[in-house]
Amino acid sequence: MRVSLVGTGFIAAVHAKALKELGQELVVVVNQTHAKAETFAKDWAVARFGTDFSLALAADIDVVHICTPPTSHYQMIKAALLAGKHVVCEKPLCLNPAEAKEVMLLASEKQLIGAVLFNIRFHEACQQVKAFIASADFGTINLIHGTYLQAFHALPDAYSWRYISESAGPMRATTEIGSHWIDLARYWTGLEVAAVSANFGHFNPHRVLSEGMMYPEEREGGEKLIVDSEDAAVISLRFSNGAIGNVVLSEVSHGRSNRLHLEVTGSKQSVWWTNEVPYQWHSSEKNAGIRTQTNAFGGGFPETFKAFFESVYRDIEEGYPPIHDYPTFYDGYVNTTICAAIFESARHHSSWVSIT
Repeated sequence: MRVSLVGTGFIAAVHAKALKELGQELVVVVNQTHAKAETFAKDWAVARFGTDFSLALAADIDVVHICTPPTSHYQMIKAALLAGKHVVCEKPLCLNPAEAKEVMLLASEKQLIGAVLFNIRFHEACQQVKAFIASADFGTINLIHGTYLQAFHALPDAYSWRYISESAGPMRATTEIGSHWIDLARYWTGLEVAAVSANFGHFNPHRVLSEGMMYPEEREGGEKLIVDSEDAAVISLRFSNGAIGNVVLSEVSHGRSNRLHLEVTGSKQSVWWTNEVPYQWHSSEKNAGIRTQTNAFGGGFPETFKAFFESVYRDIEEGYPPIHDYPTFYDGYVNTTICAAIFESARHHSSWVSIT
């Protein structure tokens, strides 16, 4: 397949590496800055590059990978689908549920593959846990809870698009890391989120920008700015089968480079996994101790992208509709709807918001 890549940041390089290893042909890279597009093209031996998005939709392109800030996704996805291209998009799919629904239906109408990069599903342990929960021995799902904690946005921190609503949208922790947790909970359990109640933490809305870094206190020559998006969120959830749950999201938890933890309690057993130790998952039943499953060859973070793309490109080659177990635009639409409900709840004093 011939591929175009839009965006040149850290995650775009992860895409490029996985695509090259799978033998896909990366022929176009696009970025809003010409110099960055040129550097990326040289680093990854990409023949064509530039700042014009139409380059990504050239007649010889089969698949478009979108690795840009969230507010740009809708227009790019829609244009790619209308041009007859399959699309692989970084999360979140969109920020507006109506827009997410529109591109989901458009992909279906055009019989094109649309995939959303919830790559955590592709940890081998996560796929084993999904099968474990689906077994009759697990029982009825009663409780789903966990955390997603990072330290990257604790101050001082570099000022970037993630803090600018015109690029990132009105949320940060919820859409950037919470979306992953939500997708994994749905994937493991097969349940849908029926209602949410959310409380956002805005710990340093007033900040000072100095030499590209944000600080919580005054600095000589610094520029005052306001960051509206949440540093952390505490969210209660009700699920479609009556199960309850919660999740704590934080981008300011010191010492946590990237810690997603998810635990599911059934009527007969419990199971949990943490991505800081991705090769192990744990289960237990009453009075039976804790069992640990370990697969030292299960693959880490880069391998999840490779496994994800391998599944997507298999479907592209074999034809529509998609039949493999990766998150599609439908999953992206549902996730966008849940995140929007979380935002609505946080804006209205943690009132419960139902999801239809």
